[in-house]
Amino acid sequence: MIDKVISTIKRYKMIEANDKIVMGVSGGPDSLCMLDILYNLKDLFNLKLYVVHVNHMIRGEEAKRDAQFVEDMCRKLKLPFFLFEKDVKKIAKEMGYSEEEAGRYVRYQAFEEVLREVKGNKIAVAHNKNDVVETVFLNLIRGSGMAGLIGIKPVNGNIIRPLIEIEREEIENYIKEKDLKPIIDFTNYEDLYKRNKVRLKLIPYINETFEVDIIENIYRMAKIILEENDYLEKECEKIFNEVCYFNQEEIFADIKKLRAQHPAIQRRLVRLMYQKLKGDIYGLEYIHVEDVLSLLDKPTSSKIDLPFEIEALKSYNNLIMRKVKEKEAKTFWAKLNIPGITKICGVGQFKTSVLGIEEIKKLNIGKYTKFFDYDKIQEDVVVRNRQAGDIFSPLNLGGSKKLKEFFIDEKIPREIRDSIPLLAIDNEIVWVVGYRMSDKFKVDENTKNVLVIEYTKG
Repeated sequence: MIDKVISTIKRYKMIEANDKIVMGVSGGPDSLCMLDILYNLKDLFNLKLYVVHVNHMIRGEEAKRDAQFVEDMCRKLKLPFFLFEKDVKKIAKEMGYSEEEAGRYVRYQAFEEVLREVKGNKIAVAHNKNDVVETVFLNLIRGSGMAGLIGIKPVNGNIIRPLIEIEREEIENYIKEKDLKPIIDFTNYEDLYKRNKVRLKLIPYINETFEVDIIENIYRMAKIILEENDYLEKECEKIFNEVCYFNQEEIFADIKKLRAQHPAIQRRLVRLMYQKLKGDIYGLEYIHVEDVLSLLDKPTSSKIDLPFEIEALKSYNNLIMRKVKEKEAKTFWAKLNIPGITKICGVGQFKTSVLGIEEIKKLNIGKYTKFFDYDKIQEDVVVRNRQAGDIFSPLNLGGSKKLKEFFIDEKIPREIRDSIPLLAIDNEIVWVVGYRMSDKFKVDENTKNVLVIEYTKG
């Protein structure tokens, strides 16, 4: 299998002589296999290797055991070891990410930190062929364009994936042959996360039902799309230089030249404008790209908000995309009196009462009167305007999101967002007043006590 990995390394020009590589090693089969193979290639390429392990602080003593296992192995191999402990659940809540997204975020932050410290030039992670296919399926389910059908790139900037052409079964066989004893994270075998459901249920079902090797078939497709996408990206970069130009923190696209492009190129140009401003396209979805292109047919000064404080607007003959500089907002904050009345100058008045479930049947719910399950509210509720890290679970919409994403989805003008009263428990939004309440505190069939909140402007 080492020869197969060498072939992958050469095909994608992953490693060169004298590279200094930071490796992400969890202690599981994939990362342990990658560690062993790169260690065996160390002299061939004259590599300097560094190992990073991130404890997500989710699995308690098991996670500490994993960290100790990787550290012991590094000591045996005489490789530098770097341990990071990050509270992923807390970070996910603060940033409005899923735990999977937050885990990925902290891992790559750790890799980059060590890369700077050791003056390294590559980050190696242990994604394999199965990971590529699982990612393709996840992107299909989410509704992805061509880029999502690539799954995972073999090389992405300074990130390399030496096992990208190796199947998980091959890795397991290698581990047995070499008598390596990886740490097993049993949460990988629970269908709690979407990726696990794809791995444990969807792929086996397709293989059994259609009698195909879906891993090989989808990987082959992803590889073809990768090559075609690389070509289109290079061509689009040339067109970008003809259609767009920079001016400090703004990108201007000539609307006449933009309209002359094929719709597929128009979408790529919009994504490229966003990428050049932000550094990546994370957070930009199909609907955002379509909203930007819809500006071409709207009057001058039309504007839309995009994720991560970027906006797009039409100005005469130009489509402009730029970073938004937030104005310092006048803040307000008050603890909500329950029961009682809470007045905030310039904001309004909140009247609260706690009633039995039968009593509220006589009341009318409306835009400024909401009912909440009082027993689900275990901490103080405050009235305030937005702040960094706010997350929200809109009623009947399923799942949590960043509050700013809710504002964007609801097309709430940026200039009024800081003046909207919020009822909150820490960073959890209970009610965006005048818009939507949280699904987490709704009245249901088990509700006994109801918190009634009436808001009056003024």
